[in-house]
Order: sequence, then C-alpha cells, then structure tokens
Amino acid sequence: MFKSFAVGLLASILTLLPCTAAFAGNEGYFTTYNHHVEKGEWEIMLMNDFTFPSAPKREEGQNNYFSQMIEIEYGLTEQLAVEIMGEGFEELETGRAQYTGQRYEARYRLSRKEVPLNPMVYVEYEDLSVNTRYKMEVSGWINPPYETAAEEEAGGRESILESRLILSQDVGKWNFAFNWINESDIVHGGTAFGYSFGTAYHSGSGHGMHKGGGCEHHPAPPKGEEESHREHQGAQGTCVCKTAMPNCKCAHCKGEKVPCSCEKAGHHGVTYGIELFGGVGDNRSLKLDLSRQEHYFQPFVMMSLGGKSMLHLAFAKGLSRSSDDIIRTSFAYEF
Repeated sequence: MFKSFAVGLLASILTLLPCTAAFAGNEGYFTTYNHHVEKGEWEIMLMNDFTFPSAPKREEGQNNYFSQMIEIEYGLTEQLAVEIMGEGFEELETGRAQYTGQRYEARYRLSRKEVPLNPMVYVEYEDLSVNTRYKMEVSGWINPPYETAAEEEAGGRESILESRLILSQDVGKWNFAFNWINESDIVHGGTAFGYSFGTAYHSGSGHGMHKGGGCEHHPAPPKGEEESHREHQGAQGTCVCKTAMPNCKCAHCKGEKVPCSCEKAGHHGVTYGIELFGGVGDNRSLKLDLSRQEHYFQPFVMMSLGGKSMLHLAFAKGLSRSSDDIIRTSFAYEF
C-alpha cells in the first residue's frame, strides 16, 4: 500500500545526498518563508499532513489522505540557501499511494545586513504529478470564473516555475513575514498567484531572531570579519565564543580564520504563530473570490526537542467551501 511512495522517496533521498541543499527560512512556518539564512548549516525536515478534503473534492471522489514531504536544505552563504524536496500521498480508505515528484529551490537575500523588510527572492522548479497533494502553497483557482480547456490528463506531469517575493522583519522576539507567490506553467503557459502571511513569537533563546548577522545573545558588531575575530579572542589568542556565549551561532565564531569553534545554538523554547494563505487568481483573472479559491487560517507551534531537533504542529482551517481542513506535523533536525 505504501510501497510506491516509500520507493520513490528513497530514490529521491539518494539523489539528494551528494548535492548541497539549505537552512530553512521558515522557522516554525509551514507555508511562509522569512529572511533568515544560516551559512554552512544543514537541515532535514520530515513533514506529514492529514487532510479532510473539501466537499467539492469529495464529490470528485477524493478521500481522507496523508501527504508527506521530505526536505533537505543547506545554507551556501549568509544570503543564499538551496533546497530539494520529495513528496507523495496515501489515501486511507482506498489504499492508493503515489510518489508524486520533486521540487528544487533557491532563496537569495538581497542584503547581507538587516534592512527594512529584508527583501528576498525565491525560485523553485516543480517536477510533479498532476495528482500531487502536499500544500507547500496555494495559488490560482479551484473553479475559475472563465471557460478552460482540459489540458492535462489524469496521471500526467506538470512543470511549474514558482517565484516569490519574500518580505520579513524581526521586531524583538517577533517575526512578521509576507510572501507574494507566482506559479508559472512552463508547458501550457499562464501564471497563478497566491499569498502567504505569517507572524511568529519566539519565547526562548537560540537563532529564532537574528540581529545584523549575529544572534540575540551576541549581536555582530558593525566591523570587518577579521576585526570581529580578534575582538572575540581571549587574552591568550583563543576564542571565547564557546565558553562565554554557548548559544552563539555567529559566522566569525566558526573557525574560518582563527582556531575558533562555536557550538550551534539551535532553537530553545517554543515558537507560536499564525499563517494566512491562499490563492488570488491568475493572469487571466486576478481577484479575491472565496467561493472559487482556497484560503486558510493556520495557527502553529514549534517546540525544541533538544537544541538541534524541532517538532512543528499546526492546524489549517479552510476559510472557503473549496478549502480542506488539515492537521500538520513536521520534525526537523539541524546539523
């Protein structure tokens, strides 16, 4: 029953391992990205949704199902992150299971320093079955307000180029982020639009909120990297980051120019937040219409399981007749 998904997922993992991949700029969010990128950090995230399909989808024969995704990410620089994902689903009532494909993503923060709204650009290529069900985002229409031609066959593939404008701001322990989403169909043409807004409060310590390339325990001074290295060496020329600031994750404490090692902080405490996301039409008809689009309200919580491991929980409540209800979980590990 689960064999087709498991085999596909394993094949995807084996494909990914030789590659570089990216630190998540979502930090608790399921759909929204913020501007945080950590150079040299890997993260693997295992996600699982349990979905109660909307009435229109049930009328088309869709049953309750699990949808899964695995992400592997890597921070190439302090501004650039890359990621690869594999996904699939399994219906409970019918036993139908399918590995639906891969996504390849890159995110680039335009400024290395903190600036107003910290703009970031995002590009993702989606090589997926038309049957894919994991909700990384929502865009376009469920029931377009215009006549459409049947361009895709059941079981066919779709090639989508997704782009986002990411705006994100930290205010103390709060983060506010907005994503404008464009999904362009490379084969058939047309672009669907969507949005995602999130706000999160980080109650503990760790790298939940960054300041000027440093961390809340140890803000990076506005000086060059070499001078910063010297400033954070002890009297004997040894680095004091590890002993004096055990939760530090600053780039100049990673031993690139001096024999200096700083333990990675990870997340400590709990992050609470909400997300709002949905579709707003396409290039043929751009507008908000709840009766024909998916829109969701999604509270979430992220809990530390020991510094490098995090558990995310969320419930996505559909706000329109076309929207599903989803119980969401994910487990993340950084290394």
